[in-house]
Amino acid sequence: MKYEILSRSEENEHGIVSSKEIVSILKHIGDNTTRIALYYADGNYFILTTLLGVNDSGVWLEQGTVDRDNKRILESDDLIFVSTHLNVKVQFNIKGGDGVTYQGYPAFHMPLPKCIYRLQRRDSFRIEVQQGKQLNCIIPVKLQESKKLCEVSLMDISAGGMKLTCAMNDIELVQGQTYENCQIKLQDMGTITATIVVRSLFSVPTKSGHPIKRAGCQFVNLSGASNILLQRYVNTMQKLK
Repeated sequence: MKYEILSRSEENEHGIVSSKEIVSILKHIGDNTTRIALYYADGNYFILTTLLGVNDSGVWLEQGTVDRDNKRILESDDLIFVSTHLNVKVQFNIKGGDGVTYQGYPAFHMPLPKCIYRLQRRDSFRIEVQQGKQLNCIIPVKLQESKKLCEVSLMDISAGGMKLTCAMNDIELVQGQTYENCQIKLQDMGTITATIVVRSLFSVPTKSGHPIKRAGCQFVNLSGASNILLQRYVNTMQKLK
């Protein structure tokens, strides 16, 4: 679980700043006792720890077994944390903390991170959807005993998945959930039918003050015909760039 140095564009792409979403991700990590690599001393050393508790005001993490390491962690100004959430690498920074006792365990208490980065990498070549060549995805969403067809815009697409964007209230997506029979019309080339899994979901602030929602989705068992059509679209758009 090595930490990554991110560019500004990568920070903007992968960052989650909603405190509600941050708490939800950290609670999932804690509930599953997922190990966390805690880097200290300018990222040169680390210990493995677990998340003991989290709320809106901060996090509690298990201290290490070596007092010298714990002391150096408390003396470090910038700490880097690396773990996984729903099989996706996550990374965040926290500036300092205190040594406390949590439910009888020696612990670090630290402020809630202001941002978490979900570092999901796609091996397939991605095509960003250009202005004037908009692509939309129609997603059937269950509403109790019925289904509603919701249409959202694509930011990019590849043979492995796509990134969606929409207004916060346009569609109720659930991270980790599978959606079947999604329809994507590839301009004049045809329409593919796909099953998708929402791998990442986060809100992005805007200058207008109305945040937008973004979702990273993975294709599941894409049919041969749909895969060929998608590859043809990606190759054609790549040549036009």
